[in-house]
Amino acid sequence: MYAHELDPQQHVTSVAPVRRAGPAGGEHANAAPPGVLGASGILRLQREAGNGAVAGMLEEERSPVLDVVGRGGGSPMESGLRRDMETRLGADFSDVRIHTDARAHDSARSVGARAYTVGSDVVFQREAFDPSSRAGRTTIAHELTHVIQQRSGPVAGSDAGNGVRVSDPGDSFELAAAANAEAAMAVQRQEEEAPEEELQE
Repeated sequence: MYAHELDPQQHVTSVAPVRRAGPAGGEHANAAPPGVLGASGILRLQREAGNGAVAGMLEEERSPVLDVVGRGGGSPMESGLRRDMETRLGADFSDVRIHTDARAHDSARSVGARAYTVGSDVVFQREAFDPSSRAGRTTIAHELTHVIQQRSGPVAGSDAGNGVRVSDPGDSFELAAAANAEAAMAVQRQEEEAPEEELQE
């Protein structure tokens, strides 16, 4: 995944809590998977190795995705853009949060994506969020299609660790998002071309 730095076709599609079988065969959300320290293990390690060593180790294990989408933040879509995309895609995006700050840029870049979607959070590299251009609006429509897909349940993807799944450019969700974004933006081209045709007659 990281070998394809800045692959514009790669998108993070979902984040799921880590689950582990419990003593009675049940599952416990957010339980540490085997080999990962829980709170008591971290405290013991802090006593033995010191706070600095543990802080460094934990920093290495942080998820650049969960650091952005797991902390709130972002902004609602600008009202004109939101209305336009809701009309084009036939969905309500009032809960969508757009992340475009430096942390979002670094997060998207770290997973090799120009943009990615986790639930109702859409994270962009700086240059990828451009509602003033057709290419930028197509990217936005693509990511909003992922919002719609994820509202329907889990989506396909390869486990990238830390509960993050990254979709493959050829999987059905990516192909559907690309086709849907192009179709949604094609409506704009027809509307823009119609006045020119009328003038030529």
